Amino acid sequence: MLGYKVFGAGASGPLGAALFKDTESGISAAGTTQATATELVAADSELTTVAAGAGVVLNASLAAGDEQSVFNAGANAVRIYPPSGFRINNLSTNAAMLLSRNTGVIFKCVSSTRVFGVLSA
Repeated sequence: MLGYKVFGAGASGPLGAALFKDTESGISAAGTTQATATELVAADSELTTVAAGAGVVLNASLAAGDEQSVFNAGANAVRIYPPSGFRINNLSTNAAMLLSRNTGVIFKCVSSTRVFGVLSA
């Protein structure tokens, strides 16, 4: 939504795309631990292949103020791990949250050790 304003104001296409269209789809969840899970590198990620017990991990470079969203379009619930040393909501440090299929979550990084997630309906 904001991207059209930047493009309309004359920002270059690649710059605007890097800032406002950082989306990746067709992602496969993999691994069963924080260390082996697929790292999500885009701001908005759509998971399409999710085997039972598979996981993803939020971007290791998250900093306070950053947001990252995930939508699970796969066949199974997915484990979403925080970056190493972080915690999601009131879970333990490095513990995964479980995201049901056909559900999305927006994560907001609020400090150097904590992210909170807001689930879709």
